[in-house]
Amino acid sequence: MNNSLRDSLERLALACRILEMEGHGDMTLGHFSLRDPEARGFWMKRNRMGLGEIVSADDFVLVDMEGNKIAGSGGRHSEWPIHSEIYRLRPDINAVAHTHPEYASIFSASDTPLLPYTLEADYFDAVPRHTEKVALINEKHEGLALAKTLDRHYAVLMANHGVTFCGTSIEHATCMGVFLEKACKAHIVAASAGFAEPELTEPHRRKRNSQIMMPMHIDQSWAYFCRKIEWLQHKRGGDLRFYG
Repeated sequence: MNNSLRDSLERLALACRILEMEGHGDMTLGHFSLRDPEARGFWMKRNRMGLGEIVSADDFVLVDMEGNKIAGSGGRHSEWPIHSEIYRLRPDINAVAHTHPEYASIFSASDTPLLPYTLEADYFDAVPRHTEKVALINEKHEGLALAKTLDRHYAVLMANHGVTFCGTSIEHATCMGVFLEKACKAHIVAASAGFAEPELTEPHRRKRNSQIMMPMHIDQSWAYFCRKIEWLQHKRGGDLRFYG
């Protein structure tokens, strides 16, 4: 593993802990991956560890596009086809995550479109919902079906299961996951309070998206998450592990 790849995986480990901090942790479930720069497949969080327990580049395994582990210490998650098939269909994507955040997982059971009660919903031009009745996506054809539902978007709700989100970079994918959970929470809370649906036209929503979905905002959000987790880790005596 060269220094450049190790640095990227250290950043991916940090992203895993950020997701745990922001409500995506679910015991040892959930996984985050990075497309391998040498086109050998992808580096995936090893199994049997929670997102908040991932602390270094050594917590990832290299998996080829057929699901074979070819480097790294530890096992690979059974839902590797989520990652392989999105990378196959989306050459623009370099990082993929699948998690079970509380509000987004509950919202996945609804057939209601995600509404813009807050700005977070308009980070997404749409959030499709994958409705195939499978418990785990551990077959290539199931991963391909999910990738096709995702289509050109950056997040997909997996009905009665969880979410998958992705990005052109680790930072981009991380922010997509955080913003999606915030948007789903806002929708559930507002709808439970009986609020009327937001009266925003498609031109309004496109303008909102263009104003907030900017590389500069992704960079600033990522930097904030890094400062937040560093402060929390400092309070806990410097332990990199994060359990919420």
